[in-house]
Amino acid sequence: MEPSHNEKQLEQLEGFLREDPDNGTLLAQLFELALRSRQWAKAEFYLRHAQTLQRDAVAWSLREGDLWLAQQHWSQAREVLEQLQSKLHISADVPAQLTQVVTHNLAYIEFRQGAYADCIARLAVYLEVENQAQPTDSALQQLWLRALHRAGELRRACDWTLSKERLGMLENAVAGIASLIALDASDFAAARRWADLSLNNQAPAKPSMEALVTRASLALAERDVPTAKKLADAALQMNQNEGRAWSVRAFADMLAGDFVAATEHFARALDAMPEHVGTWHGQGWVQVLQKNLDGAQLSFETALALDRNFSESHGGLAVVLALKGLTQQAQQHIELALRLDKTNLSGRYAQTLLSGEGKDAANLQRLARRLMEGRSGPLGGPMADWLPDSKNE
Repeated sequence: MEPSHNEKQLEQLEGFLREDPDNGTLLAQLFELALRSRQWAKAEFYLRHAQTLQRDAVAWSLREGDLWLAQQHWSQAREVLEQLQSKLHISADVPAQLTQVVTHNLAYIEFRQGAYADCIARLAVYLEVENQAQPTDSALQQLWLRALHRAGELRRACDWTLSKERLGMLENAVAGIASLIALDASDFAAARRWADLSLNNQAPAKPSMEALVTRASLALAERDVPTAKKLADAALQMNQNEGRAWSVRAFADMLAGDFVAATEHFARALDAMPEHVGTWHGQGWVQVLQKNLDGAQLSFETALALDRNFSESHGGLAVVLALKGLTQQAQQHIELALRLDKTNLSGRYAQTLLSGEGKDAANLQRLARRLMEGRSGPLGGPMADWLPDSKNE
């Protein structure tokens, strides 16, 4: 196998290091190349050798943290970074950028371990200050928004982004992340504005994945299925494990009537984000349309396990139970659905099924187009706005 570019560079620089074994610059270059090549043992060898030289201890401590982070060894990374942070606190004239990098890396560990509240609290010291004009590292801002998103603090994230926008300090990459948060908060004007800011000002080779997902979702809102598919596919080219993009793609397939593709893509979405209730709903309705009632029942029951107070989960399950002839169970879920939301469409549809009406394929097709009327869709905004002819039925 032909050596990679990084491997060739490593071999060349190792030759130079043999001639000058205590060259700190060479050791740093070799460490970074080994890290990028995922050659952990070599990276650690260069790290330990450099540390024995006792030069630039702070920079090499930061690199040690990078080595553990790259291997997802969170406890070792935390220990090294907390020790470094303690040293920086008692040192004079520490560059602000360095302290922000250490803070980011510690917050990243918390984010990856699901400790979103701790991550937010750590970053708030830098990002929620009275002087919003204070410059902060872009990576710090991006992690801040992602943590707020995961924690469900959508309004807080949107307000912070709006303050940056008003100051003319909203960076393109940050705007892309904020666009998806605004979409989930049903602030479609901000979602479109921030997505466009991100996509129009970034190099074509490096678009924001979140901005692509946002624009794909808004394309669905405009009933532009081809554009939605194109944008979702562009996001998936960047990351094949992006659940939101798979979910957009699946809903686009569903609206286009391609239930086989929708089924495949809903499954991919749920592999990546098994706690996304709206995607379980989408999968459930496609299974209903394919007459896979056992699968649909499992999908809606899973959605209910995630959130017992979502009326459409009860309504969807009621439809499945009614189609299976389980009248008493269906009636229980109809009552729960309508108690939670009197406008619940699927619950009302289940009632028509129990009365013996609406079992034909045409009615099921209409249900597929109208099933989420009156509630927020899985990717933001009323699903009725996404569905063709929903207002003409």
